Amino acid sequence: MNQPNISELARLSELIDLIYQGATEINRWQEALPAMAEWLDAPAAILYTPMHTPDSGGFQFPYQIPQSMLDLWSTQFVGQDPWTNSAVARGLAVEGNVLLGQDLVPQEELILTPYYQNFLARFDTAHLLTSVVFGFAPNQITVICSFVRRINDVPFSQEQKEKLTLLLPHLSRALGVMFRLRNAEFKVATSLAALDRLQNGVLLIGAEGEVTFANKAALNILKQQDGLRLQQLQGKRNLAELFSRHHETQHALTAAINEVISPDILTTQHFSRAVCVSRPSGLAPYTLNFSSLPLSNEFGLGVETPLAIAFLTDGAASVRVDIELLKSFYSLTQAEAQLAAIMVDGGSLAEIAEQTNVSVNTVKTQLGQIYAKTNTNSRIKLVRLLMSLAT
Repeated sequence: MNQPNISELARLSELIDLIYQGATEINRWQEALPAMAEWLDAPAAILYTPMHTPDSGGFQFPYQIPQSMLDLWSTQFVGQDPWTNSAVARGLAVEGNVLLGQDLVPQEELILTPYYQNFLARFDTAHLLTSVVFGFAPNQITVICSFVRRINDVPFSQEQKEKLTLLLPHLSRALGVMFRLRNAEFKVATSLAALDRLQNGVLLIGAEGEVTFANKAALNILKQQDGLRLQQLQGKRNLAELFSRHHETQHALTAAINEVISPDILTTQHFSRAVCVSRPSGLAPYTLNFSSLPLSNEFGLGVETPLAIAFLTDGAASVRVDIELLKSFYSLTQAEAQLAAIMVDGGSLAEIAEQTNVSVNTVKTQLGQIYAKTNTNSRIKLVRLLMSLAT
């Protein structure tokens, strides 16, 4: 792909800002996806979480894809998808990858498959351009963004693949922010008071790289001064900056902050590229994930509007699963919810039975009920779901 000209860069910049608006305003994805499809010359698209339903923290944002197609795919054809099966078999279903359908399955082979003849052809779909926004890791929700073309359309080209490659890091950052800002009811926190109620550390960053706000969870981490702290800015009573005595860490922090407050839209890194901060105590390091915010957001007004956000995670903190959330969303009993939370830490069924003071058979029975209520059918899938809901 050639370097975009000025008008193309302006159009791309507007599109990327629309994507970032989705971080704090979920309904914006219904505008962003059609805009992305138009930029990629695609008549239809979908941004979705294949492993999680909306009830379990996932989502589906289709554009010009009928609900009947989505329902048929999820109930009858999900395991027959030759594009997905090829990507998985070849090790290409990796976070950050952008893939062309014809590179996964040649068109002449695709049209001979039952998947095409009984499913795709019914909905006039034949060509795919897809991306793995977040991969199949146990502690996150898998997110796929796909674009399709009709049977009589030309296949997607290398140029469209490169265009989507430009968008993917911004998608990852916007969705990363959206996931991190969600509370237990899967609603996005869009006020400073709401940020304070979140269990994960959140920092808002101003135009000069200063920290304009730190929520309670972040302050609790930073007050330990275990390799990272807030340093007051001279002459600015309410402003501070992130500070590490380790020169390389401070350099990485400064570079990451500069990137998100003055982003180069053509070279933005994936949200998963975190800054790790080692700790003199020897405990597991802190990690910071940074992202730009939309030009207009709910966290400030005018010149005081923050330009970026950072999420601070304590690697030594234990994983916590909200038992009340499990009871509310999945109708688990108190005993089932407690068992599910314990399973995140691992251990054999015998060890879990001893810990909960019940028999192994009771654990097996409760586990079967948990599988049924959470629509999972294995311990791996259950733990993956629980990790995605953990704080």
